[in-house]
Amino acid sequence: MTARMDTEPIRPARACPVCAGTIATLLQRMVFLLPDDHPLADRYGIVRCSACGFVYADTASTQADYDRYYAELSKYSDTATGTGAGHQDWDRARLKDTAAFVAESLGDRASRVVDIGCANGGLLAEFLDLGFQRLVGVDPSAACAASATAIPGVSGYIGSIFDLPDEVHDVDCVVLSHVLEHVRDVPEALRILRRVLRPGGIAYVEVPDATRYAQFLIAPFQDFNVEHINHFSALSLANALRRAGFAVERTRGKAISASATATYPAVGVIARAVDDGSHALERDAPLGDAIIEYIDRSREALGVVQAHLDRALADVSEIVIWGTGQTTLTVLSNVRLSPRVVALTDSNTRYHGRRLGGIPIVPPEQLGEFDVPIVVGSLISHLAIEHRIRQLGLPNRTIRLSPT
Repeated sequence: MTARMDTEPIRPARACPVCAGTIATLLQRMVFLLPDDHPLADRYGIVRCSACGFVYADTASTQADYDRYYAELSKYSDTATGTGAGHQDWDRARLKDTAAFVAESLGDRASRVVDIGCANGGLLAEFLDLGFQRLVGVDPSAACAASATAIPGVSGYIGSIFDLPDEVHDVDCVVLSHVLEHVRDVPEALRILRRVLRPGGIAYVEVPDATRYAQFLIAPFQDFNVEHINHFSALSLANALRRAGFAVERTRGKAISASATATYPAVGVIARAVDDGSHALERDAPLGDAIIEYIDRSREALGVVQAHLDRALADVSEIVIWGTGQTTLTVLSNVRLSPRVVALTDSNTRYHGRRLGGIPIVPPEQLGEFDVPIVVGSLISHLAIEHRIRQLGLPNRTIRLSPT
């Protein structure tokens, strides 16, 4: 369950990822329902740094835990459901726009571009279409690295920002697109970024825009999950980059596609490697206020989900839940389900054969064995899941998490 907190300042276990401050205010506690043997912690507090105003998860998970998680359980290796491959029209449009924006600052098509956290290489494919030929992708998932390598003109490597291959050095441009919100040690990640860039090289960093979470709310607490542990605004992102020796040259807010029907707030910056990072930071007071608004609206949305499920499941004794992704698990960790859950399913094959709270996670094709309703456990990808259910010819009654 979640709990809104109003407490005196505390000393979090994790120092502020932006300014290294050690005093914070606890805004929210989160507890997660996770598959058995999951490498990440199942709870943390959302805190606001008293020094610079940054908001982040005070998680006990280490960077090694996160590296293991993305190597073993990455959803991005699934080209059918994961983003970053560009296999869906809406995903490719996002990647094409990003490549064009970065290319404006690079100019020279002979520039060497490295995408760290490249997923299946969709962004690199768009750079290739723009005439760039020296392209490298790095990802902790072996399947993702192989997919990137399969793109003609792209070299893919297994690794991460903390474990880069020797070939990544003297780079003209490094891309960290929707990576930094996942990183526990932000200062070290940006120092590494600074080191692999040639003098005057640029970084493109894009992250979710936490100041607009409340305006783009689809599922309650969708942004407070085990993956997203840093909640940036444009200002806090600039603070982190300046401290690492970058000068921010261009900033833009945007709304990106998270699925065929859902959009998500993001902020992207072009930053140039310039010096040793001796800059004063600007306090980000508005970020905390925006996060508190998001918490309040999430709690209201959670009440709507709970009331809907109470009605929809009133005459049901057993169910199957479709979904073991971040949003699904965050929502399901915070609602009461009266029916017994006999199985879960997900398109991510890496979860098949595992258990969640003792409940088996089975392939979608196996759902025909269960003559019970299917609760569609996603408020973002529910249409795609319902389409897949029809494709499989399953006769089960389907129930959404929301009445609309």
